[in-house]
Order: sequence, then C-alpha cells, then structure tokens
Amino acid sequence: MHNHVIGLDHVVIAVRDLAEAARSFRRLGFTTTPRGHHPEWGTVNHCLMFEHDYIELLAAENAGAHADRVRAFTAVREGAMELSFASDDTAAAAEGLRRLGVEVGTPRALSRRLDTPEQTTLAFTELPLPPGTTPGVDSRLVQHITQERLRFPEWLDHPNGARGIISATAIVEDPTGAIPAWDRVFGPHSATPTDNTVTVHTGDGLVFLCRPDELTQLHPEAELDIAPQPPAIVAVAVRVADTARAAKVLSAGGVDFTRDTEGTLRIPPSEACGVYLELMGG
Repeated sequence: MHNHVIGLDHVVIAVRDLAEAARSFRRLGFTTTPRGHHPEWGTVNHCLMFEHDYIELLAAENAGAHADRVRAFTAVREGAMELSFASDDTAAAAEGLRRLGVEVGTPRALSRRLDTPEQTTLAFTELPLPPGTTPGVDSRLVQHITQERLRFPEWLDHPNGARGIISATAIVEDPTGAIPAWDRVFGPHSATPTDNTVTVHTGDGLVFLCRPDELTQLHPEAELDIAPQPPAIVAVAVRVADTARAAKVLSAGGVDFTRDTEGTLRIPPSEACGVYLELMGG
C-alpha cells in the first residue's frame, strides 16, 4: 500500500436511465443493490457488489455539481466515467499526495441512502484527484465508513457467478508518458510498460493504458460501437466462477456475446451501457 491507497474500489458507469441500465445488467446475470441516493451529489445509483470491489451504475437525479458532471458525460455517451480507488484514510492520503506535489483538496463526508424498508444510510469520505494525477482516467479516493452495511450476502450472489473486477482499460494518446504520474500515486514501478501498453498495479485490481489503435492487443475482438476520443475508459474485465455457467445465463437472456478458446466471454458495449465487458474464469 502506498499513500494509503489500497487498490481499485469501484468502476463508475454513467447512464442516462438508471432503471433501464439495471435491467441491462441483470440480463447479463448481475444482481443489483437497492437504488441508492446521494443527497450531496444529486445522483442516484445501483451497484453490482463483489467481495472486495464493485461496479456502480450512476445517473443524475437532482441538482448538484456531480449530477451535472454525469449529465455532461451522458450527453455524449454512456460508459465508464471514472475509477474510484479505496483508501484506509483519505485524510492521510491527501497529506501524502501533497508532499509529493499533488494539489488535492480536503476529503469530504458523503452519504448514500438506500431504498430499503429501513432506509439504510451508508457513509463514506471521498477525495477527488486533480486532472493529470492518473493520466487517462478521471479518479477519486474513497474511504467507506460504514463497512458493515456496504455488502450483504444476497447482493454478492450473481447468477453469472461474478466474483470481482480484474481490470479496467483506458485508451490514451501516450501510455508510457503517463507512468511517472501513476507511480506517484501507487508507488515506484507500479506502472510497467509492455510494448506500447502500460499495466498499473493498484494493489487490488489492474488498470491498463493503451493507444486506441492498440486496444485489440489487450482485448482481442474488441469492437467499440462508437469509439470515444481518448482519454476514455472503454473496457472492464470481471472474474466469474465458471464461464460455462455465465455463458448459459447470457444465452438465456438473449445477449449478444462471443467466447474464445480459453472460455473468455466478450460482451459488446451495446449490451453493457457503453462498456466493452469481458467475463473471465479464475
């Protein structure tokens, strides 16, 4: 752990219609949490919870600066808008990053109120990272205060057998040029180049950086419906218990997907709210 950053906490997928997005991901075999409202942000979400991380489906609901960010993003496209990295102490993380020359603000307290009979409220702190801190990716640090209410067994039981996030992939103009900045956040040599791509080891979860024309090096057969302009997060890989089981769920739902000789299931962005999604065994 470096700078009190533990690893990838969740991937944020910005969507226009939250109910429709939830239906799409349930069709892919994911279980969604109850709807959650962020009063400080003006946003609303459903989450796909795994043991150590999760995917967040996020939409604008009311007035708020963060809701306006979601509206601006989805006015262009739906898809992965940002990555949130877990921290055990966002205040200490902010101090450490400032010492390294990263001009971060002060962590602030936020909440998420769930549409449950108990109206459960979750508490967390968040620290947005300035542009350029993690080149190619908009990001923030998150510290969950109410860990005991963040996950329940029924939320972790996905029909497709999903267990957790393996990686997120972003297209950027200069992957190797981004290495020093990522190393500053996650520690020396956390970002490693291979040919024209870069792998960032966050501590828990990988971030891949590549040029747009190199995307198929990381994701064979990747065909983006409408290729976004870099920088952009375009692909997410999720670990599943059994790819054969996951394939049956996708087939039953009438999902368009392919399967390679190693069993990896590849789902196009048109089926996953703008994200190229891979389901991999392991």
